[in-house]
Amino acid sequence: MIVTDSSACLPADVIAQYGIRVVPLALVIGGETVPDGALSAEELFALIDGADGPPKSAAPAPGEFAAGFRAELEAGAEEILCLTLSAAYSGTYEAAVAGAAMIGPQVRVVDTDGLAMTHGFAVLAGARSLVAGGSLDDAAALAKAVGAGGGLVGALDTLRYLVKGGRVPRVVGWAAAALSIKQMLAFEGGSAQPIGRARTMAKACERLVDYAARKHTNGRGMRVAVMHTGAPEMAERLAEAARERLSPVEMMITELTSVMAAHTGPGFVGLAVSDD
Repeated sequence: MIVTDSSACLPADVIAQYGIRVVPLALVIGGETVPDGALSAEELFALIDGADGPPKSAAPAPGEFAAGFRAELEAGAEEILCLTLSAAYSGTYEAAVAGAAMIGPQVRVVDTDGLAMTHGFAVLAGARSLVAGGSLDDAAALAKAVGAGGGLVGALDTLRYLVKGGRVPRVVGWAAAALSIKQMLAFEGGSAQPIGRARTMAKACERLVDYAARKHTNGRGMRVAVMHTGAPEMAERLAEAARERLSPVEMMITELTSVMAAHTGPGFVGLAVSDD
């Protein structure tokens, strides 16, 4: 049995297909705690724009993980593999470990080293391993390898929300808005690194695919997820370009959850790549 956190951004049909239990992260916005996935993108940004301060993400409490583990055991699971996003970005791994300690040795917790759908692909790899008859050790090792080997790049339509959260200087955000510059980022080694800028989101999409092709073409089957925040048309455009250039063996399109989207702002599009 697989348990994970909501930052994996897996589509609902995939979660249902593999019986994955998802423990939600949360956002604290203007003193109000909002569970991940409770708001649409439009509702989320309306709430953020109306708040005095920036939103803050919150890992699930250990008790929330423990409740999820207990429910799975009561439903007949004999052992549980809990896969969390990278500890470099969140305290979720530590919370899951504390939750597992409340239950016992039936629960194993693994940090996938992934973020968003690089984490999601790791979770999916673990789930598929178990369905195929692999052991918990097999699933854990595969999930770890997939998460650590994945790549995540994205383009921001606006820097406003990073500025609001104090992640870039206000003057930089103002200049980017004035010049209509779209910042591109790669999420590697526990941090976001700038990899270029573009004048339009269409041009940014081209460059994201170019970057992914340079970094992840290795002759093996490539899996690609296109992620977006309230930008389905641009996501489809990015997916089409990725299909043509990368020829993935699997492609999916998914929206970022609220906790992820609160930092990227609306209009974000990105690629997660797995070479498993």
